This record gives sequence, C-alpha cells and structure tokens, in this order.
Amino acid sequence: MKYYEKIDGLRFVAIALVLIEHFADKIAHHFSSGYYAVDLFFVISGFLITNILLKSKGSFLKSYKNFVGRRTLRIFPIYYLMIFILLMFGYKPCTTYILYLATYTLNYAWVYFNIEMNALSHFWTLAIEEQFYLFWPIFILAFRNKPKILYIVTAIIIVVSFFQLTTDFITSVTPYNYVGLFPRLGSLCMGALGGMLFHHKKLSDTFFGSIIVERTVFIVLILSLCIDYKLKYVVFALCSLYLVLKSTHSDFSIGFVNRFLSNKKVVYIGTISYGIYIYHLPIGFFITTLLIEPWWYKIDFKALGHFSFVQDCLWIVLLPLYVLLSIGVATLSSRFIEKPILTLKDRWFK
Repeated sequence: MKYYEKIDGLRFVAIALVLIEHFADKIAHHFSSGYYAVDLFFVISGFLITNILLKSKGSFLKSYKNFVGRRTLRIFPIYYLMIFILLMFGYKPCTTYILYLATYTLNYAWVYFNIEMNALSHFWTLAIEEQFYLFWPIFILAFRNKPKILYIVTAIIIVVSFFQLTTDFITSVTPYNYVGLFPRLGSLCMGALGGMLFHHKKLSDTFFGSIIVERTVFIVLILSLCIDYKLKYVVFALCSLYLVLKSTHSDFSIGFVNRFLSNKKVVYIGTISYGIYIYHLPIGFFITTLLIEPWWYKIDFKALGHFSFVQDCLWIVLLPLYVLLSIGVATLSSRFIEKPILTLKDRWFK
C-alpha cells in the first residue's frame, strides 16, 4: 500500500491527545481528549489493515498467516517486553492480572475486577485491537471478492455498535461500552469501511475536494470535543473517517492543517506513536509515584497564600518532561528493538 505521510500526522494528533489525557488532567477534563484519541487510532487501524487485506494475494491461509505474522512482529515485542520488565520488578498489578495481560483480554478484566488506574491501564486499547486483528482478517479474506457482502456486514456492525454505544440497549454490555471489542468495533469498522471505499476507488472527488465540507468537519469535531452529548461518539468516528480518507485523497485546503500533518517532525513522532503509547504511562506513573508525590504532597500550599494555586500547576512541568522522556525511550526502542525485528517481516512473511 502506498505510504501517506499525513496518516502518520494524524497518529501524532492521537498520541498527543493521549499524553494530554494522562499527564495534563486539568486540561483533559475539559474536553474528550482520551476518548477521541483512541477513536482516531481505531479508525486508522481499521482503514489500514482492511486495505492491506484487500490487496493481499494468494490463498486464504497464506494471506491470513502472512498478515497475522507481520502484525505479531510489529505489536508483540515491546508489548511483552514491558510486561516482562514489570514482572521482574514484581509490580503487583502486572503479577495479579498477568493472565489477562498475556492474552490481550485486559479490557474485560479492567471492568470486571474494577482495576484501579496503574502503569498498564492503557493496555486495554491494545487488547481491543488485537482481538480485532484475529477475526477481522478471516472475514475480509473470505469475502474479498464479494464486495457487496463486505459492505453490508460492515455497515450492520457499525450501526449495531453505535446503537449500543449511544442507547445502552443491551444492559449487560453497557459496563463494557468503552472498553469492549463490542461496541468499540464501530470505530474500527468505520475505518474498515473507509478502507473498502478507498480500495474500490469509490471516493468522491467532489465531496473530498469541497472546502465547505472540510471546514464543517473541523468545526463539528471541535464542538463535539467540548460538548457532551450521546451522538458525539458517532460524530467522532465520522470525523475521524473523513480525516483519514482526506489524508489519502488530497491535500487539506486549510494550509496550516496540511503543513502540520506533513511536517517531518510530526510525521516522525507519528511513526513511533506505538512505542510512545506503550512506554508513556509506565514512565509517568513510576516517576510520579516514586519521585514526585513523596515530597510534593508534603508541601503546605495553604501557607503560600495567594500562590497556593501552584498546587494545581504541577502538570505544567510534568507534561513536557514525560512527553520528552516518552519520545526518547520510543526512539531508542524503534532503533534498537523494533526496526531490527521488523526486518524479519519480509523474510518470514513476505
């Protein structure tokens, strides 16, 4: 598949929102940063893997083996590396829930056992994606030559998923609305639907070339990030889909957006966003709990009088610190761990 740098630009946006969600809660609480970040990642994933699968050649078994093999080499190494490191240090949440971490089912365990926020809490999103990667290729490869079936089934999944997300129709599923494969499957399949439209060359030049549509999407997205209403989950997925397809179809008419998503530094951070995602929360969690909190919360802020507001400003220092550390560790990981392993992709699963 042709490389589109602006897709990595969108990954930058997603990982930036994740970092704000986890390290700048004073800002994040005012808009849906965390939810939209994950939603954008899901739409991008659904789009890319569906395209890869539709372009695959050869038999069903060969295509499935190659896809799963290449995904495994991309995802597993640093995921299990982080788990292994925390196991070696006897980190209790890791040892207690190791079965769920090892089998990519933490998303369900998190709700079922009411697990408190910890250094591995963010792995629930990776569990959803891995579950999707196991069954979605079977469906796409089985019907890759029958596009009508692909479109109909995908559309049904999208409608049912978002119906549950917005109405809580199935009460037993409701506690898992935001962390379960269903109904978060809606965003993944929204991306997949975009992948099908892209692959079959059904994107409208008029629609994606319209300045009015583009600016309307940005306005609606910004408002939806700041306003709480049930249908915003559908709106988020639709906006993410538009941004992904627009990034593959043509330049954005808003010059700043186009330059930003194509900026070399932005694109680079987008390419290592998976590593940043893996490492950022353990970095922030342990530095905060072991080094920052022991002395910060001993300070008598009331004694500072008019300057007592400083108590709520720690994030101003921690956000850039954790961002830089996360990018640094992810850069080293990409160079010395991930890239050497990825060279095996074409050797083992060409």
